[in-house]
Amino acid sequence: MKKMRACIICALFCAAALVSCSKAGQGDAPNRRVVLFYAAAFNNLSASILQNIDTFFEGKMPAVGNNDVFLVYAHTPFRYGVYVKPTNPVLFRAYIGADGKLRRDTLIVYPDTDVSGSAETLNKVMSDVQNSFPAQSYGLIISSHGRGWLPPGYEESSTMSFKYDTKEICMESPRLKGIDILDFPGAIPMHLDFMILDACLMGCVEVAYELKDKCDMLLFSPTEILSYGMDYKTMASRLLNCAKPDLIGIAKDFYELYQSQSGIFQSATVSLVDCKQLGQLADAFRDIVSHHREGLENTDRNSVQAYFYNDYHWFYDLRDLLEKAGATADEMRRLDATLDACVIYKAATEKFFDLKLENVCGLSVYFPFPGAEELNNYYKTLAWNEATGLIQ
Repeated sequence: MKKMRACIICALFCAAALVSCSKAGQGDAPNRRVVLFYAAAFNNLSASILQNIDTFFEGKMPAVGNNDVFLVYAHTPFRYGVYVKPTNPVLFRAYIGADGKLRRDTLIVYPDTDVSGSAETLNKVMSDVQNSFPAQSYGLIISSHGRGWLPPGYEESSTMSFKYDTKEICMESPRLKGIDILDFPGAIPMHLDFMILDACLMGCVEVAYELKDKCDMLLFSPTEILSYGMDYKTMASRLLNCAKPDLIGIAKDFYELYQSQSGIFQSATVSLVDCKQLGQLADAFRDIVSHHREGLENTDRNSVQAYFYNDYHWFYDLRDLLEKAGATADEMRRLDATLDACVIYKAATEKFFDLKLENVCGLSVYFPFPGAEELNNYYKTLAWNEATGLIQ
């Protein structure tokens, strides 16, 4: 979950008649770039996410008549902590008017029965965006709770302390409903140049592989994210009014924001992935696993770099896991080459709370638990497992 411990830690997320979903059909679109901020904030992150939106507006916003468009879908509770009263999600456009002041034009008020943490609502909103704002390029920012690739409704065993009925992205109160990662790609009707997931634990190779055919670049965090979220101060100037989105700059801003803090607030990881390179990574991963399955099964999981500090014990460093499983020097050289091509940028503070971050490749992966039958059966349906055979 996005943002839990010490402060609120652990948090996280239009039709083709007007324009083709492929990039080839977007060349004559009237807008150069459309960026949607999808704030699924009907949860305890509402105050932080609203502050993030306001901070974004402090940056260099597009002026009236500009062919870059910034849109916000916001769903927040009536009052912080009050989730029994439904509220209407709103889609609005933010820009600088002719008078030089920030404008917020409401475009659509959605029914209060809409659940933002659902594939259906995400698809509806993004389809509305695509219909109303045909563009050469699209980008998506999702801010909400998150739990990586974990399946919908998964509940830990009675020996574990974490017992929420959850799904992994865009979880909303009161029952933390969210989007199944298997449904996530199908909810996106257009190809995205980039996606930014400001949500906990989404920086896993399983999530990236599910989304690899939907977006070119993916920016996320393998660990949790403090409730303050990413650094939004310069994000507008890095995404809008520029020839090319500066995603490395956004990733660096995020890391440097938390690196400059002290104590438990100096806690962050960030990764930027080129999704086009994930196929080669899967090939290298599959070959190592196939040759070292016994070594993997006998590896002490306490010796492998983890990205969790408490009960989220499903997220381990991809490279460290394979090295500890006994991959040869040649196999590791091949793996490193594919990781270098795939993970464009990665950074981590020395620790996340009391969890040392010493062997960080930028992507987490599941270290299979032999007795977790429900979890393992779900994992077999993920595209990453189908490509690599991690669980047979």
